[in-house]
Amino acid sequence: MSLFATPLPTIRAATRRSVTTAALGLMMMMMTLLLAGLAQPALAAPNTTYSKDGVSFEHPAGWKVTEDSVAQDETRLRSIDLEGPDEAVVTFMFSPFLKDQNIEAFAANTAKNRAESAKNASAVAQQLRFGPVTTAPLTRKVAGQESKGVSQRFEISLQGLKLPHEARFFKANLGETTAIIMTQVADESAKAVEPGFALAIDTLRYRGTGKR
Repeated sequence: MSLFATPLPTIRAATRRSVTTAALGLMMMMMTLLLAGLAQPALAAPNTTYSKDGVSFEHPAGWKVTEDSVAQDETRLRSIDLEGPDEAVVTFMFSPFLKDQNIEAFAANTAKNRAESAKNASAVAQQLRFGPVTTAPLTRKVAGQESKGVSQRFEISLQGLKLPHEARFFKANLGETTAIIMTQVADESAKAVEPGFALAIDTLRYRGTGKR
């Protein structure tokens, strides 16, 4: 796995939405009517803790870790993908080789590679068009400490459908390793998943392990 590989979960989202927008609208209308008739709201399920090989973090119930792998090269880069609703994703990357990686440069290289990654995907994905990227600095808690990061805003277009997205990048020194954390979500789902992003990133802990 390349240090700058970019997951493209939004390709699947864009493809699905372009085909089912009308059906989803009807479904949401029916769900709204159904929920309006409920006397009491359902209690939220408790958070879940993911803990494996020295890495742990909490995430909302229903979110799922879909990958936890280690690159078979000198970097031994470990990558963990946590997926939430509506194709929202948090990617944690761990490697001592990331210590000197500039987070602004990493974010810029990721943006450069988005379109190239789509070209190597499915035929539908190859039709995606990525708009210009605007960046801005931001700060948030990462692994319990304030961390400076980068926000990227961009549009993905498919057959006239435009989906604004935001990706965020942070870096954290965790003792014997360094982590880079990336989040990505469509604007339409950002408000709903933001608490889940914050929970996973702030509760990230690294204890160190032997070789995997």
